Amino acid sequence: TILDMGGQDCKAISCDGDGRVTNFIMNDKCAGGTGRFLEMIAEVLNTPLGEIGDLALMSKTAIPFNTICAVFAKSEAISYLRQGVTKSDILAGLHDAIATRSLNLLKRVSIEKEFSITGGIAKNKGMVAKLGEKTGMKPLLSEDPQIIGALGAAIFAQERSSKASTQAMKIHYGYTDGTGNYTIIIDTGKCDGCGECVQTCPSGIFIVDKDDSDQLKAKVKEEARKKLAFLCPGYRSCNHDKNCHDVCSREAISHSW
Repeated sequence: TILDMGGQDCKAISCDGDGRVTNFIMNDKCAGGTGRFLEMIAEVLNTPLGEIGDLALMSKTAIPFNTICAVFAKSEAISYLRQGVTKSDILAGLHDAIATRSLNLLKRVSIEKEFSITGGIAKNKGMVAKLGEKTGMKPLLSEDPQIIGALGAAIFAQERSSKASTQAMKIHYGYTDGTGNYTIIIDTGKCDGCGECVQTCPSGIFIVDKDDSDQLKAKVKEEARKKLAFLCPGYRSCNHDKNCHDVCSREAISHSW
């Protein structure tokens, strides 16, 4: 289970063993419990944002807050400050209120044994401690939790790009008609231009030629591309001693039939 606490929203995410998302809840309609909310409180208390978590841990008596609505909580914090309540007690109360709200969000997706907090708020020691107390677990933290979402997006984009590049390396030669799909696929990423398919094919449908990168690659002759149903029985039915599929050590050639 992941609690992603960012500057503008808070997300509870449940994943399976393979990292696939199975449930997802987001609080994006209220600033309460977000990084921006804590920034506002830090400004009210005239305290650097990076110090509020440590200050909350120094509290002797956490002051209860009736709400974590950004507007009303800010007013309450100002009121407590004027009454002489210490900054640490005010912050402890706010951290407790935010942790309680976050716990309710987590319960909606279920809290698993492996529980992690990500987002910039995960650098707040007071919040991490309070969430650990509320859940009864020790949250898993990364070294730079504020960039976990960006890293995930980058990895996702890389995987999508890799799949697209792999697909782009596969060149399809042939056609589809009323009798079937007659396509020979040559994976140019695997093909090393050895020419074994040229030597082996009894119908002589292959050639080896340079591609746009000046690399030797196998191709299907242009004049054979519209006659594959007649020229090639498919490697599974080829009666030659060896067929193109057998001799291609890099498994770069496949047929649709």
